[in-house]
Amino acid sequence: MSNNWNLEKLKKQAIGNQNFDDYVLNESGILEYDDLRVLDIGCSNGFKTKLLFDKYNNITHITGIDIDNNAIKEAREIFKENKKYEFELKSIDELDDDLKYDIINLSYVLQHLENPQEILIKLKNVLTDRGIIIIKVPDDSFKFCYPDKKDLLHKIFNLYEKEIMKKQNITKYTDRYIGKKVYNYLVESNYNNIRLYYSVSDTIGKTREQRLSFFDGSIGFRSAINKTNVSAQVKSEMEKLLNELKKEFEKEDFYYTMTVLYYIGSK
Repeated sequence: MSNNWNLEKLKKQAIGNQNFDDYVLNESGILEYDDLRVLDIGCSNGFKTKLLFDKYNNITHITGIDIDNNAIKEAREIFKENKKYEFELKSIDELDDDLKYDIINLSYVLQHLENPQEILIKLKNVLTDRGIIIIKVPDDSFKFCYPDKKDLLHKIFNLYEKEIMKKQNITKYTDRYIGKKVYNYLVESNYNNIRLYYSVSDTIGKTREQRLSFFDGSIGFRSAINKTNVSAQVKSEMEKLLNELKKEFEKEDFYYTMTVLYYIGSK
């Protein structure tokens, strides 16, 4: 969940993913029904919640939960006149099993949870009989580039995972390779009609500015400059690696690609 994440970065991420998010939701088949109730987990200030769900008149109630108190306060202020929405400072463990939802949405949330399969079992209990869960996750093994003679990409990934990620509260349980595992988690949690969609992005056809923006969103967030519990040596090493790879992104003959995975499971 958000917990001190940069809200502007989350907004850009939501806007960038909007078309494919809409596609997956429409492919799910759930929009054929009326009076749909949504649970958006890790809703932040509600921006991405509204962007995805507000356009559908048959979605009649939307609940957003997050563990970031400031984000929930902001969401409540933004949506105080809109009775369709409610926002709660709450973790998944605190969900009431008696309240059921037709759509449960986890966008870039599952990878941060300590026990993802246990969470999926819990969430299945709060789905209606017609309900679906939508899970959007990254997987760094689906990221690669060429040429990368110094193996900068993997050096950045390894340094981040070993020296930075596990030392931050928001990412201490993060699994950057969860994408390939979610199918198994859903099967073991007895979900039905499991489907997988891939959204692939790359540098082909992008301007220099677009490639650099792509770098910032996909790789650059691993900077340790503003991170706590990280040594000056590690911060310096990470910045050097990031700057070297960012220079490669400026070259028209450099190729980079990444994939976001979307899973749908039914009760």
